[in-house]
Amino acid sequence: MFFSLLLINHGFNLTINSFNNNESHLLLDPIPIVRAYAFQLGDNNKIDSKIVNDSKETKNNIIIINEFEKNSSNTDLKKQQQEQQEQEQNGMKNKAILDFKNSSLQNTKLSTKKTIVTTTTTKSPSSKVSFNFAAAGDWACTSKAKDTVKNIIDHDPELVLALGDLSYDSSAKCWLKIIKPIADKTKIVIGNHEADSSKKLKTYMKAFNLQKQYYSFNYQNVHFLALSTETSYDKGSKQYKFAEKDLEQYAGDSSIDWIVVFYHKNAYSSGGGLPDETDFRNAYHPLFDKYHVDLALQGHHHAYERLYPITFNDDSKNKPIVYDKDKVKDSFTFDNPQGIIFLTVGTGGAESMKVAKGKPFSAAREDGKFGIVNISLEKENNDKNILTGNFIDNKKKHKILDEFKIIKEDK
Repeated sequence: MFFSLLLINHGFNLTINSFNNNESHLLLDPIPIVRAYAFQLGDNNKIDSKIVNDSKETKNNIIIINEFEKNSSNTDLKKQQQEQQEQEQNGMKNKAILDFKNSSLQNTKLSTKKTIVTTTTTKSPSSKVSFNFAAAGDWACTSKAKDTVKNIIDHDPELVLALGDLSYDSSAKCWLKIIKPIADKTKIVIGNHEADSSKKLKTYMKAFNLQKQYYSFNYQNVHFLALSTETSYDKGSKQYKFAEKDLEQYAGDSSIDWIVVFYHKNAYSSGGGLPDETDFRNAYHPLFDKYHVDLALQGHHHAYERLYPITFNDDSKNKPIVYDKDKVKDSFTFDNPQGIIFLTVGTGGAESMKVAKGKPFSAAREDGKFGIVNISLEKENNDKNILTGNFIDNKKKHKILDEFKIIKEDK
């Protein structure tokens, strides 16, 4: 049996689906709801699922369909609608608010079977997508990490991706304290400094309600896949099978325009710092190519580097194929690129490392700098999707040290 929960709030459709699967999937909190409708579909031999709320902390934030309709009065609905209209009039952004830290539906084991529960947006001819997210890794509990948080706040992203190696301390507490102003919209991946202590790892997993080190979620028209370089990831692993099934599903989803993967250790770099995770690269880059991943975000090397769009080279695994190199050389704009742009953003605050002169696939490099990548997404004329990335210095003037743009036609 398949259930689908459709949440409607100011034109943003949030659909929660449950799928039979051997692996779990990150779940997002529902946003404030004006109305909720439940649809029960016909039997499906491949699907058997149900929706469960098992979190005491946020129990009141989940609206069970029948109870909501039964207990809500017209007065309550009018009051909610009036409050929302007042917020819009005051200039507040109409956006979905993610509460990862206190989410009640996260990698949750439902009955005896694990499920995938995801959110998707429904596009319409009049829909307009426009939002931004930020990313940085390798923070440490330093004043520079505090500058990174300030930089993020100044650019007001709707989502923050922390690319691993967070506290560099014996515990997670200092870093969790530093990111408190942005904790409600932050998602992490596990780095080697989180995995070096089982106690510290458990603290991070609990703080972000994770039962596994890999998961995925949708936000607006973007699908995000978080992977771990600190747990088994070979082709026979549960993580690989999860990633393969996940990417296969969302590569063909008409509501998804972009696929972004993020993880900690480098798949590719020009060198000068820590060595590449070549086994990870050899396993996942072909998978990313197959399912048309657009952007891969990584940390570990304490520097910034952007690669040209590249595809995996079966004949020489250390020399990826640069997409249409003659056209992209010294270019910042990529029209319908055939390859993936890999970004290293290990610039969150930990002591910086050098970057080598640059390999043929390297488009831009910065070392000795601390900052964030700010990714903005928009739709132009409802047929072109534009992703703009900026590497922004933490210093007060927030100078843009690197910029690039990807333009894609609608699916």
